[in-house]
Amino acid sequence: MRRPSGPALTREEIAEVLALPTDPSTEPWHHIVGADGSKFRLRLSTGRGDLLGPAVGEPSTDRPGLRAYDCFLHVSIYWTTEDTDDSLGSLRAFCRSVVARLHSAWAGLETAFEVDDDYGYRRDPEDIPSRAQVAVWVGAASWPSDTSLPSLAGLAAPAGPSGLAFHEAGPEGVGIPAEAEDSVSYTLIRRSRELAGQAAVRSSEAEISAQEIRDFTTALLDVLGRSFPRVDMAIWVGGRLCRSEIDWVS
Repeated sequence: MRRPSGPALTREEIAEVLALPTDPSTEPWHHIVGADGSKFRLRLSTGRGDLLGPAVGEPSTDRPGLRAYDCFLHVSIYWTTEDTDDSLGSLRAFCRSVVARLHSAWAGLETAFEVDDDYGYRRDPEDIPSRAQVAVWVGAASWPSDTSLPSLAGLAAPAGPSGLAFHEAGPEGVGIPAEAEDSVSYTLIRRSRELAGQAAVRSSEAEISAQEIRDFTTALLDVLGRSFPRVDMAIWVGGRLCRSEIDWVS
């Protein structure tokens, strides 16, 4: 996790947002129960060796494809409930819940998380150009014949003067890079080659605020979750990746 502007996030700030029971400076490991009843072990670190993560859209000269983040959170599953018994699914769901809480606490946050070599990513823009184009890619194991991505994106689009209107675009040209310079891009490329059902849409250029983009990405995931049991999604704003969710489960 990383705050692009202002002071770096501290372990104490993050522990307070995540409601960890003890001071992370005195208790390195924490136990917490997730929404599905599974139990997790957490460790927060600001050590130099833990902080390198994927630099999405901003290649560096000294460490290509990597950048330093403010804090690293290691999550391991302690046990799952008998109802779930899905370690990877529980880990992904828990990581998404942590990411959502962090992004709710701090505007403009950037986060990346990895589960089983798949990377998810989110960057909430603090400001965007006065007019920007939004592109969306969605991939799934299969695509229902009666499901239209332009219609789903339209349901999630903000109401009012911004008026995002989406039209179909080819998945190959919507924003997934041809070559991977970082772990997030590599995950998107690999998943786009593996998934049988794919669709992509673009909007016309429109005036849209950073808050509307944050609301739109969250609303679109909710809409997709009602149409697909498992789905990948990536959203670009002005050509910059803002959010990538892998194998999302409603």
